[in-house]
Order: sequence, then C-alpha cells, then structure tokens
Amino acid sequence: MTHPKSIGKYAIRQVLGHGTTSVVYRGFDPFANREVAIKVLKQEILNDARMGKAFRRQLDNEASLVGRLEHPHIVSIYDALISDGESYIVMEYVSGGTLEKFTEPDSLLPVDRVIEYMFKCCRALNYAQYNGVIHRDIKPANMMLTEDGDIKISDMGAALLLDLEQTQVSNLGSPNYMSPEQLGGETLTHQTDIYSLGVVMYRLLCGQAPYRAQSLASLCHQILNTPPAPLRTYCADIPPELEQIVARAMQKDKSLRYQNWRDFGNDLAALGHYKHSDPAVNQTEKFTTLRGMSLFSDFSDTELWEILRIGEWQKRPAQTVLMREDELGDDFYIMISGTVNITKNGYLLNLISRDDCFGEMAYISGRVVHRSATVTAGTDVTVMKIAPKLLNELSDHCQLHFNQAFLRVMADRLRMADSRFAKLAS
Repeated sequence: MTHPKSIGKYAIRQVLGHGTTSVVYRGFDPFANREVAIKVLKQEILNDARMGKAFRRQLDNEASLVGRLEHPHIVSIYDALISDGESYIVMEYVSGGTLEKFTEPDSLLPVDRVIEYMFKCCRALNYAQYNGVIHRDIKPANMMLTEDGDIKISDMGAALLLDLEQTQVSNLGSPNYMSPEQLGGETLTHQTDIYSLGVVMYRLLCGQAPYRAQSLASLCHQILNTPPAPLRTYCADIPPELEQIVARAMQKDKSLRYQNWRDFGNDLAALGHYKHSDPAVNQTEKFTTLRGMSLFSDFSDTELWEILRIGEWQKRPAQTVLMREDELGDDFYIMISGTVNITKNGYLLNLISRDDCFGEMAYISGRVVHRSATVTAGTDVTVMKIAPKLLNELSDHCQLHFNQAFLRVMADRLRMADSRFAKLAS
C-alpha cells in the first residue's frame, strides 16, 4: 500500500494498519524529534449519511484529549486536525503490538505477567476516570505493548456506537467485550470498563472467550443473561483467588461488580506473590510496596511508576556491606525492608529501617563525594538503588517530591540528634 510522504508537519515512514474507517501511519515529528502514530480518518466515512455523525463524534472525543491524559500506561495524544478536507489524530508511537496476539490457548502470557498488566490498566483507568474519561471500548486490541514489554491503553476517545451491527462490521468496537449495560443502552459509568477489563483478563488467562455464539443476537443474549463458564474450567492451574477476581469484575449486576478501580487493583496486587516463571519481584508488588510507604505519601501513581522505572531493586543478606566510608559514590538507597547499621570508624551511629534512605547527601550536593560512613545490612534487606543522573529523567513534579521527601528525612534526623544531645547534656 502506497502512502503520502507527509501529513501536515509529519513525515510518513510506513503504513502500520488500515481498516474500513481509517489508516494508521508511523510518522516522525521533526519539531519534537520523536516517532508518532497518525490515525487518518477516511473522509467518506465522516460524510456518511447514516453513521458519519457517530464517527465524527468519536474523532471529536479523541481530539479533545490532546495533552489531557498524561499517564505511563495510557497512549498520549499529541495533536489533532478535523476539517472537511483532512482529519487525523497524532498519538504516541508504541512499537510492541497489542495484547491481541496473546488471546489464543497456544500463545498465552505467564499468569504473573497478566496480573501485572491488568493491575497497571486498573491504575491507568482510575486516572482516566478521575479526569472525567470512561474508555468504553476496552479490549486486547486497544492494549499496546512497548518495546521493553510495558503496557499502554490506546483509543481513550472511543465512542459508544449504539448500532451494534455497524459496530461489528466496521471493527470500531467488539461486542464480545461490551458490558450488559452497554448492550442495554444504559447510562455508562466506569463500571462498564471494569466489566470489559474482566473479560480481557478471562481471555488472556485461558485463551477462550467467555461467550461463544453463532450470531450477534445470540451473543448479546448470553452477555445479558448467561453466566460464563468458570475460568478454571479451561485452566485448572489458575489460582482460585484470581478466578474470583475475574468473576467479580464480570458480574452482570453492577452492585455485585467491583465498585471502583482501587478495590479491583488492590485485589490484583494481593496476588503479587504469585509467580509463574520469573523469580524477581514483579512491578505490581513493587508499586504496592512503595504506595504503602510514608516516604512516598505525596507521590502520585504516575510518579511512583516513574521511580520504579529508574530504581534498581536489590535484595541483600545480613552482614552485606552496602556502602563504605571514604569510598567515592553518588548513588543513594531507599530502604524497603530490613535494617542497616550506620557506622564510622567502627562505632555505631544509627540504625535505619523501612521508609528511610541513606547515601542521599551525594545527591543533595550534586556531585560524587567520599562516603562519610559505612552501611552494613543488619538483617536481610531489600533496598532500591537510584543513580542521581537518572533523576533527571523524572518529571519536574516527581523531582520536587523527591527533594521534599529528603528534606523531611533530614529534618527528622536533626530532631533525633537534638534529642540525643539534650539527653547527653542532662
């Protein structure tokens, strides 16, 4: 398929995909110096007497989100143009394909990876809801994978098309993932996305659709009236707790379904211990751990994901020397669990445990320094090591919160030192 050399200011590199309503190109933004994806709507579709208004509404929805949703697990929308001659949306380019390729029995993801992805989607959709956006078209094809295997939700501006036959034909949304209230034409809330994400989980975990029908009418009847087969019917090794989470997300009665994304995400996080093949601590566990620490109480979810991206999670046995006095260094460490001893010339100065940090003076001074003390693991410890140069990759707000957290730590230590000095003086 041939393609134009440019669209607006964007140089076109290749065709990524095309359907009955649009063509998606990979392009390059020379001003921002980044790869982009450009979805160009076919003008004849927008001018269609029967469905043109609905498609234009969807395009308007997406255009309204330019610069509005900034989240590590949502595809960013950079630019939009809607006119009688040309209409397109410019988005973040995500290169790893979609979750659609992991929906068949012979191509399933490890269970712990599904849990992690769905947890991140809960966080992203909670953020979207907080900003007044309900997706309404959650499905594997709208879940993109980055080059390094992370997940991002796309098509945040998808509009509900009430004509289901046209929806099926035009591939604008799959009835397989629609909630009962969507099919019933009810006013939609975030719970419609919760239901759809439950269906996505069902499909990713067992490779089977919860409902199978020969016609759209039969499919709709099943979604509205028939309970799906229990997940473990297809995969007996699925944890029972996970089967219960999926079943609750897919409840037809909204009062029995998850009422909010936080509860849904928390239940998934509670399964963070589940391992399929990867012995490392997964991202879901890490995120939940940081969220429970007072050091990060002022950080948003987005900022916590930023920190996890740059932090190196380390587990060390008791008696391991993590830092030696007088050696040069600028890395600093955040205590996740366990206790470390701070000594100088062999004398114990302090004990540091969870929710504290050490080595931060190098970061505060802005240069490599000689360490002033030795830090030794008093018990088995888990720490997060951060290189100061990577902090420059964080958003301004995240860096500000880091600085504020360090100031609180230093103030607490000064108060403790004052208290100790007062006791000695008395």
